[in-house]
Amino acid sequence: MLGRVSSPPTASAPCVESPVASIRVRQTLRLLGCLLAFTAQVFAAAGQSPKDVEDSAKQGKFQQAFAQCQSVLAATPSADDLSRLRTLFSKYPGIQESGVARTGKLTDAAQTEQDLLRGQLEILAFARCVKSRLCDPVALAALQTRFVAAASRLILGAGIPVTFESNLLADWTASTGSELDKALERRIYQNTMANIAARDPRDTPSVMMADRLFRYLLREPEARDEAFASLERVVWRWEDLDGPLAEVYPELVKRRRGDPGLTKDGTPPQSATGQFGEGLTLDTKGVEFGPWVRRFLRQVRTNWDVPAAATSQRGRVSVSFNVHKDGTITDIVVVGPSRVEVFNTSSLSAIAASSPVQPLPAEYPEEKALITITFYYNEIRPQK
Repeated sequence: MLGRVSSPPTASAPCVESPVASIRVRQTLRLLGCLLAFTAQVFAAAGQSPKDVEDSAKQGKFQQAFAQCQSVLAATPSADDLSRLRTLFSKYPGIQESGVARTGKLTDAAQTEQDLLRGQLEILAFARCVKSRLCDPVALAALQTRFVAAASRLILGAGIPVTFESNLLADWTASTGSELDKALERRIYQNTMANIAARDPRDTPSVMMADRLFRYLLREPEARDEAFASLERVVWRWEDLDGPLAEVYPELVKRRRGDPGLTKDGTPPQSATGQFGEGLTLDTKGVEFGPWVRRFLRQVRTNWDVPAAATSQRGRVSVSFNVHKDGTITDIVVVGPSRVEVFNTSSLSAIAASSPVQPLPAEYPEEKALITITFYYNEIRPQK
């Protein structure tokens, strides 16, 4: 996806001024280093099974058990394996506690960009556990918050440049107008322009990257005019047309709604596998929630992995949860289950992996908002 490219040659030389070849070489070297660091642990625990995790847990070797669990997840475990792992995590809470402690320690102690990368990789591994319903999503949200604090300290305080790796912060933080947000958005703009120049313009920025990109363009009129010729060439997804793109380039959106890939009213053709959103319920307390809901739905959509079962089976799942003032999601419960268990799991994971979301509107009078959303699998969702 666009928005994730290599760091600039120096802190003062923006990415867009570097030759494309140099960008690709630096990106390849960085990614190779990250992959080596990430796969080292996996290979160290290769060939692990839930029984190995259990044996380590029985001996009180919880950190080892957590690493072995990551190896099992990396190997695409069966439903029975996942069930056994869930039982183990419930029986031995020290497994999750060890994962939280290790990840948090790496993040809090970060002093260099490489330290941040190691902490980030650990958090991504923890997120895999959350998506498999092994770990508490609240713990993941807390770890992400600690990572953001460490990144802010190093990027703003120590002068470490905002690179393509730290752009992942945009997936974990809400844009509040802070100096870190502005630095992220400026880097995403530079990276996106460089990528469009070097790659197929049909490849579009990820949903969260696009949101940050257009926030930057709204704030910077000169950049908005300069970027138009490049962004006009991009084949935007239908969901982008209801987002901040419409605020930045309304005429472009008007033309795009006539594209063959969209229906006349600008909505997507009905999917044969997965849709959601029409069942969303929320007591707004009289507060304008439109922009918040649109951003929330785009974020959940990026984290929703529709299972293969949706090609032959159908069903719907309603999930209820609380969104707190700071955007943290808690109390995730399936209130309208499907008889197809994998649909229930997929829906829960989509919400859990989306925490934290954008903070609630400042005018909202309560500390948290109860939301219910319905996911449709191989069903046509009701039309408004």
